[in-house]
Amino acid sequence: MVRQLSLEEKAALKMELFQKVENGFEQMFGDGKLDALRTFVQKDDQAGQIVDEIWQWMMEKHIEKDEQTDLVETKRMCPFCGGIGKSREEDNDPRGIVGTQGSVSFKRESFYCGRCRKVFFPSGPKA
Repeated sequence: MVRQLSLEEKAALKMELFQKVENGFEQMFGDGKLDALRTFVQKDDQAGQIVDEIWQWMMEKHIEKDEQTDLVETKRMCPFCGGIGKSREEDNDPRGIVGTQGSVSFKRESFYCGRCRKVFFPSGPKA
């Protein structure tokens, strides 16, 4: 199964991304910024922060789409014994992953398998 965004979803994500890029541009080149960012370190810090924010947004949106496209039946199947897990609302706190550009927070649903008494966090289709 090939996952695809609808044209409306793509357009909305592009608009949101372009707004973030525009905001970043203003932070670097907006009124008074050429005088405010005088040293290389100041310029580097500002540019790095802008890139990090865009990277984090892209990762979070991509992870969100993974979560939205998971099949319910596949998600609930215990990877240890094949039983059907029950949703565990109390374990759905945001989790963090550290990538090459920084960390990303996301929520991932967890399930409890009564058959083998294990908690699991489905990651979607197997690679």
